Amino acid sequence: MEKYEIEAENFDLELTLTCGQTFCWNRINGDLYGGGPSKFYTFRHNKPLIVEQKDGNIIAETDLPREEVIKALSLHHDLESIYSTFPEDKKLEEAREQLEGLRIIQDEFFPCLISYLCSPQMQIPRIKQMHNNIAQEYGETVEYQGEQLVRFPDMEELSEASEEELRDLGLGYRAKYVKNTIDILKDEGLSISSDYEEAREDLKKLYGVGDKVADCVLLFSLEFLEAYPLDTWALKSAEKHYSFLHSEDYEEASENLREYFGPYSGYAQEYLFHAARKGLIEV
Repeated sequence: MEKYEIEAENFDLELTLTCGQTFCWNRINGDLYGGGPSKFYTFRHNKPLIVEQKDGNIIAETDLPREEVIKALSLHHDLESIYSTFPEDKKLEEAREQLEGLRIIQDEFFPCLISYLCSPQMQIPRIKQMHNNIAQEYGETVEYQGEQLVRFPDMEELSEASEEELRDLGLGYRAKYVKNTIDILKDEGLSISSDYEEAREDLKKLYGVGDKVADCVLLFSLEFLEAYPLDTWALKSAEKHYSFLHSEDYEEASENLREYFGPYSGYAQEYLFHAARKGLIEV
């Protein structure tokens, strides 16, 4: 493997990978959402990527090119430029200051999609457990310096699973979402527009994908940084602090929030989401 040292100004690896946006990363030792040493891994293009942060820099070990590491962790995002597009907003500023270094990462499309298909009515650690169960059952284990790294299956590999087998892994009714979505992807494929609203509608052609799941995949995998997923914590934050933007209609609320926070609304969402989840702002 190649070893890269990449300057990572204004970046907190631990915070970024444990704020609730990803299920595709793992700790080398310990549980992603349960604590442990801040050394993490994922797979991209079926190749392992191992990262840790030392003296502010990212140390990466991988056979992937350096640019792939930068893309995965969004180290190319200019956070100061992103912040400059936000409106003057005390709650967002409060959340951002307490979560300095949090970035929106970019996971691979298929594992990200499957993770969020498992997310309805589930808390973050439980979603991660479902992701892990699928990886252990249908993926591949790779040994690295005495550690066992588990790769999430690709679409062909996971297509071998029946709905019943997925239910047995703890997915419950979400197993049907996963199975039917894989069938659609295999039989029909999926073309995703470069326009945000059209892309959201494209993703909703998949079984079990509604507005929230589509927004999560757009934001955390396809780099539509204007997406504003409205999950439980985001909704609580919006109702408490942005009642003038809130609506019971998802599309209307989403449009209101995106117009207010601007072209990088996804960053505003993640700061407010995690701040609410951690009790850093009142909801």
